[in-house]
Amino acid sequence: MDEAADVIVIGGGHAGAEAAWAASNLLRPRYEDSGGSRGRVAMVTMDPDRIGAMSCNPAIGGLAKGQMVAEIDALGGLMGRVADATGIQFKVLNRSRGPAVRGPRCQSDKHAYAEEVRRLLATRPNLSFVSGLVEELVVEEGRCVGVFGRTTEPVTGAPDPSCCGAFGRVADAGKTFLLRAGAVVLTTGTFMRALMHTGDARTQGGRVGEGVANGISAELARLGFELGRLKTGTPPRLARGSLDLSGLEEQPGDDEPEPFSRRTDPDAFPRLPQAMCWMTHTNEAAHGLIRANLHRAPMFNGSIEASSGPRYCPSIEDKVVRFADRTSHHVFLEPESLRDDAIYCNGISTSLPAEVQAEVVKRLPGCEHAEIQKPGYAVEYDMVWPHQIDATCMTKRLPGLLLAGQINGTSGYEEAAGQGLVAGVNAARWASAEGSDRYEPFRLGRDRAYIGVMLDDLVTKTPREPYRMFTSRAEHRLSLRADNAAPRLTALGREIGTVGDERWRLFEADRALLGSGDLAGRPDLQRHADAEALYGGYIARQDRQQAALAEREDEPLPAGIDFGRVTGLRGEAADVMNRFRPATLGQAGRLAGVNPTDVMLLSIAVRRDA
Repeated sequence: MDEAADVIVIGGGHAGAEAAWAASNLLRPRYEDSGGSRGRVAMVTMDPDRIGAMSCNPAIGGLAKGQMVAEIDALGGLMGRVADATGIQFKVLNRSRGPAVRGPRCQSDKHAYAEEVRRLLATRPNLSFVSGLVEELVVEEGRCVGVFGRTTEPVTGAPDPSCCGAFGRVADAGKTFLLRAGAVVLTTGTFMRALMHTGDARTQGGRVGEGVANGISAELARLGFELGRLKTGTPPRLARGSLDLSGLEEQPGDDEPEPFSRRTDPDAFPRLPQAMCWMTHTNEAAHGLIRANLHRAPMFNGSIEASSGPRYCPSIEDKVVRFADRTSHHVFLEPESLRDDAIYCNGISTSLPAEVQAEVVKRLPGCEHAEIQKPGYAVEYDMVWPHQIDATCMTKRLPGLLLAGQINGTSGYEEAAGQGLVAGVNAARWASAEGSDRYEPFRLGRDRAYIGVMLDDLVTKTPREPYRMFTSRAEHRLSLRADNAAPRLTALGREIGTVGDERWRLFEADRALLGSGDLAGRPDLQRHADAEALYGGYIARQDRQQAALAEREDEPLPAGIDFGRVTGLRGEAADVMNRFRPATLGQAGRLAGVNPTDVMLLSIAVRRDA
């Protein structure tokens, strides 16, 4: 097979789905004007049935993450719509606190979620799907202009081939293919040279039951990219029928759930029946068993090649060791779907041997007779250190190649989706400009969106561990709320071509209502108006504080300061500063792992002790 497209997206996870959606929307006019000969997008994935899969926690949103979902929706993306259509519990976290730090979250039906992603992608007439594994990049005159790979075994249930443009589904596995394109978006997730670990058992693959992408990792190294290796993990899944949930603390959703997306019809929301979650906890009996088997846990015993794991989502082994004074840790029991009885054990990510996991779980209240449907495991994978991209997701070394998602060192569905949207827009723009001076890159500033904060952090600080978004990373967080994502970004989305007519009509109607002040029956708009009134003066003060910090860039720090004793400073920031010993406030702020709030606290401490 030798075909051509304007944009190729490699990978069908959350980054790949948003990239393909954004690129196909931007290129659709070109597709229609050319009679289908141009403006095409091809998604290459090892298994089209797994497009949109929720590999770990079946949940969307949360603190800072919910704000990013709102931003993706305001820019015309998929995630908020899909979450609303497939959520089985909705809850606003931090509801008792100010609007800027509230985080909308939903528990999702993971099967319905992936199906809805595939359904929506299949509605794009200029988007095609290829069952394949990319092994090489086609490079000509210093630019990425395509991919070379092999087809993989076709499976059932992928998007309807009638929606798949010229490529459709490959009929014969193992055949080579060449796809040429104006731009390539690489969204490999945890699949590059991936290894999974459960105790001493080690298998190749980025997800249970799936394959590994070794060729593309070697290809990137051959092209001169600096690769790193990270690790993450997932907890065991339990059979609900084997649990005694009657004595556990219930964790219900909100009585009046709020959707992520403006496109969701409030009269038909929520669409699915709502489910209950529960909370249990570890105890000394479980901790003792874990401590006795630490030497058998790859996430802890050093047998994994990767140097860093997710600091803010540690394994239960890490928790027991790092927080040795704690006698228990919360564990949330969350249903994965309405279609089966799998329960996700949020809080005990582990790589312990399966038989040890079974005994640990049975020490938890309510889980004394638990049956493990799928044990937890660790996965280590290759990534590309993100100083090699710019804030558009374009690689500096190879124009025409863009990277999005975990390949850039991030963790989380929402972080991946935000990068995917930006990468998809820029891939379509690059392809349309054919790499010429007409290319206009799309960027989001730190003052415009959490997505912009994330990309700026990635390219300027190059985090050395999986990056997760927090509100504390954003110095303009009072202005970057979920309630004002549409006023901030929808007009921009319309301008660049990601916001369609229906979404724009809804936005203009909302803007007219806000202007009139008649918000009866629209609690979402009332919340936005209240937040704007509440934060007006605070935002002005926030801007003054940031300006003052900028002026103090060169202020020296005491030579012998113990950063671990600075009041309020996060452990990660104190660790980094004590290791690198910055000489000035400006140097401290540029360290990976240090956010604007940390710099503000450090500034206050230095002034106080001067």
